Amino acid sequence: MDVCGEKSDGLAERLACDQPLTMKAPTVLAPGVLVLLLTLLQRSHGECKEALVKSEMNVNMKYQLPNFTAETPIQNVVLHGHHIYLGATNYIYVLSDKDLQKVSEFKTGPVLERPDCLPCQDCSSKANSSGGVWKDNINVALLVDTYYDDQLISCGSVRRGTCQRHVLPPDNSADIQSEVHCMFSLLVDEESGQCPDCVVSALGAKVLLSEKDRFINFFVGNTINSSYPPDYSLHSISVRRLKETQDGFKFLTDQSYIDVLPEFRDSYPIKYIHAFESNHFIYFLTVQKETLDAQTFHTRIIRFCSVDSGLHSYMEMPLECILTEKRRKRSAREEVFNLLQAAYVSKPGASLAKQIGASPSDDILYGVFAQSKPDSAEPMNRSAVCAFPIKYVNDFFNKIVNKNNVRCLQHFYGPNHEHCFNRTLLRNSSGCEVRSDEYRTEFTTALQRVDLFMGRLNQVLLTSISTFIRGDLTIANLGTSEGRFMQVVLSRTAHFTPHVNFLLDSYPVSPEVIVEHPSNQDGYTLVVTGKKITKIPLNGLGCGHFQSCSQCLSAPYFIQCGWCHNQCVHSDECPSGTWTQETCLPTVYKVSPTSAPLEGGTVLTICGWDFGFKKNNKFDLRKTKVLLGNESCTLTLSESTTNTAFGGDLSVQLHMEHCVWKSEDNFGNSVTSYRWLKCTVGPAMSEHFNVSVIISSSRETTQYSAFSYVDPIITSVSPRYGPQAGGTLLTLTGKYLNSGNSRHISIGGKTCTLKSVSDSILECYTPAQSISAEFPVKLKIDLANRVVSGFSYQEDPIVYEIHPTKSFISGGSTITGIGKNLNSVSIPKLVIIVHEVGVNYTVGVSASLKFRDHLLHHSFPATAGPATPLKTKAFFLLDGILSKHFDLTYVHNPVFKPFEKPVMISMGNENVVEIKVPVESKMRVDSPGARTIGRVVSHMDEEN
Repeated sequence: MDVCGEKSDGLAERLACDQPLTMKAPTVLAPGVLVLLLTLLQRSHGECKEALVKSEMNVNMKYQLPNFTAETPIQNVVLHGHHIYLGATNYIYVLSDKDLQKVSEFKTGPVLERPDCLPCQDCSSKANSSGGVWKDNINVALLVDTYYDDQLISCGSVRRGTCQRHVLPPDNSADIQSEVHCMFSLLVDEESGQCPDCVVSALGAKVLLSEKDRFINFFVGNTINSSYPPDYSLHSISVRRLKETQDGFKFLTDQSYIDVLPEFRDSYPIKYIHAFESNHFIYFLTVQKETLDAQTFHTRIIRFCSVDSGLHSYMEMPLECILTEKRRKRSAREEVFNLLQAAYVSKPGASLAKQIGASPSDDILYGVFAQSKPDSAEPMNRSAVCAFPIKYVNDFFNKIVNKNNVRCLQHFYGPNHEHCFNRTLLRNSSGCEVRSDEYRTEFTTALQRVDLFMGRLNQVLLTSISTFIRGDLTIANLGTSEGRFMQVVLSRTAHFTPHVNFLLDSYPVSPEVIVEHPSNQDGYTLVVTGKKITKIPLNGLGCGHFQSCSQCLSAPYFIQCGWCHNQCVHSDECPSGTWTQETCLPTVYKVSPTSAPLEGGTVLTICGWDFGFKKNNKFDLRKTKVLLGNESCTLTLSESTTNTAFGGDLSVQLHMEHCVWKSEDNFGNSVTSYRWLKCTVGPAMSEHFNVSVIISSSRETTQYSAFSYVDPIITSVSPRYGPQAGGTLLTLTGKYLNSGNSRHISIGGKTCTLKSVSDSILECYTPAQSISAEFPVKLKIDLANRVVSGFSYQEDPIVYEIHPTKSFISGGSTITGIGKNLNSVSIPKLVIIVHEVGVNYTVGVSASLKFRDHLLHHSFPATAGPATPLKTKAFFLLDGILSKHFDLTYVHNPVFKPFEKPVMISMGNENVVEIKVPVESKMRVDSPGARTIGRVVSHMDEEN
């Protein structure tokens, strides 16, 4: 086991871990400077991570679900009868609600757009003339009206945002081609410039159809900017009535619409996220800037009375989904999730209704929110889910009305409009009976609700939500930006984990969802991802994704999962009749460590799952035993003031971090399962291998055979000496040295700092001692003690000087350090610091070189970099001691030229040869013109 860390600050461990070195001055290493990462590893529970993964739900399951893939991206989906209608770019599709097979389609684009073409006019004959542009028709709104005729109304991004209606024959509601009408008529009597038939914006819109007093009203929220010319007459918020002739729409008054002023349309965009009706009110949810001058965005809810054709009852206020440690009041650590991504309105289950102060008959607005990037409407991967009872929304609108938190809607009126001055700021409580001196209002105080998941969705961007009820539980269907679909029980007081979680597609899940037959066993949801729509059953996707028994039995009751032969299945999938929904047999995945010394004292970590799982919440730790063969392994306990997870009066819990997996059972009651156990191993008389680890409770027993009692021994210690200052890398060789939990090596009562651990080798850095003497080496492994003698501390080495102080740039020269006590060092090293290139070179002593106690020999390393001469600094690393720094200069490599016509003369000595060279042949080492005789002497036989 290598205990080198990612970053080490001390010299010895940086050299040991091959990390860069920067030296400032000679020093002696302190014995406590080495970082002991081993103890950190022993305190962690990383050894159980694999067991944790294997016991988690399988989120990579693949399912064969009914689906349909369109030619282009799908924007809207509606249900009518037994057919599903899809609004997609350039197409409308009709699918069977049973298997999502295509029944028919209608092509809506591309469309040739020309300034001289009216919305209902076919201009394709002018395709070759100038001034026309072919545009894709994005489906902005898709609605079904059944008041006059059964008809499908589709509004697109082309033809000035007008709509078409497809009359659905009573005997064939899949026929959307036989009778198609353009909903546009030229105005004759009405004011020029108005176009009530121009309904939706290509930048985005939300349209809500409502039947009131025998009339069909369309409530529309549009995102608009300066790209829309005035003659398009698109409005930010409007209410219009479907004409009885059904060939278009009409505004009832000149107050039936509100517009963002032209000067603010580019700088103050409003994105309409969702629209719904509840009781007597129409609601829109938006994301927009906090003020005209602000750069930050927030979410608002807009409300007005459904019979208010003049929008006099229009009010809006901020909505905030927050995460805070204090639920009753704001705190400094509050987090706001400011961007609504999707919303859904439905009734709550009895359990959630009670938790949020609502009744099961109340409408609840469920919203998925995200935190935005700074000064942006772009969401980050950090989400929250909040539930707003609509009755609380209405109460909040009525109760916060006062002069301190009401202001003029400046993006509609402008800051200097008469509505913003000298008008009453009070509103009546009903919201529909508006006096003449009242006006449309913006409230500045936000309605807050707390994230139901309490910050656990901190690495995901939710893009979709819908809900349904099973018994007393409220189940949420959640979609993510990565195309993942999840089902999870919603609760404010308990932490449920998703019981369905799989990758549906590679495209984000659309906020446009349908939930059909939510109270029936065959209920389903329709989920859109890009070009694809998928039908997913509300009662789950089987049980195979639950990999542990405790997860299987904790799944919501309506999924009807049980445990059978190490699998989670439905009862009819368990032929042996051993299917259970009550108890789980503990599963041991791994035991760590796998061996302990005979003396015991080792804390055994048993990794696995389903330890102590009981659905009735009556698990008693005191009835659980861990045996090693026939010997008891004592569970580690700690006192606890309260422990409701176990039930009864039990006041002990397992002593570990994050070892307990807590969930809720089918009825919302807390259930507990342990992911690992810890117990202390007792002593053994002799070595035993493959001892069975047995875990037994009052009813269940399991065993795992992978543990041994061993007798650690030390066979050798190397080196046998080192400097008094310490820092020598000491190696202990033996057997079973990595058994047990912890090991401590000491010399003379001081700690030898561990570097690495294996079965047969321990390495540590020796501590400093105050005297030069021989000390025993002691090894302690848990309760086992082993002693060997013979490590000798000698006087610290000192280097006075080095020579030569120059070397060629190619290296290879030998440097000699002169000093005293140099033979006290086991592994001397030379470190050369090249500041110009920011590189340190470390050179070890060659095994073939010899040195006396006053001499050290090292070979110069080659170096490359700046032009020579290159000045460097060099010092010796003598175990734990640094010598002083020496100047060392690199120079150019020598250049040799051959002699011309040399004459060799033997001098009668086989080791001496004289070379006679003509006078005109010159060597670089001679003076010009001199007669040169070179002598080459071989010293092969001399001692180095």
